[in-house]
Amino acid sequence: MLQKVRHAFGQRDDEYQLEDLIELDSTCFGKRHTGNQREVLIAVESRDWVDKTGEEKSKAGFAKVLINKENKENVENFLNSATDLRSEIYTDGAMAYSYGITGLNIESKNTYNDHKINEEWLPWVHRFISNAKRWILGTHHGVTGHYLHLYLQEYTYRFNRRHDIKTLFSRAARAYCLANPIKLPALSG
Repeated sequence: MLQKVRHAFGQRDDEYQLEDLIELDSTCFGKRHTGNQREVLIAVESRDWVDKTGEEKSKAGFAKVLINKENKENVENFLNSATDLRSEIYTDGAMAYSYGITGLNIESKNTYNDHKINEEWLPWVHRFISNAKRWILGTHHGVTGHYLHLYLQEYTYRFNRRHDIKTLFSRAARAYCLANPIKLPALSG
């Protein structure tokens, strides 16, 4: 049942596109030595706004994830399907983002894995990554790579609706009711 619910969350988030300023990075979930490691591309909207006192602030908007290797083709396909093409995309200096991606406005800055540079240049995508990893390890005590996409769909759905906690359950039920049906493999006895 949870697989179907998480699948519904992914379908619902697929209906939205990221826009304006987008932070993009990749990370790995799982451990390499167990054969469970998966590369994940993550994009998060970063929105500027002014609070009640007139102070300029930044906050995260929607997020999208794709479990796939960080290479030019996968990055280009992910961005073309998940973002508005007029968006400005910030990323680190990885080769996959720097060369030959056409039709997209990509700005990259080599962060050298420096925490301070990352915090200034890509704050929201790195918060998303660290919180998702903590959630998977803390709540679920790890997840196999085979099911990682479902757990990330749930985490992303919750992240994207974190400002409206009171309606989260009813929105989740609606997403489940409107989702296309999926067929799960039969359980072996």
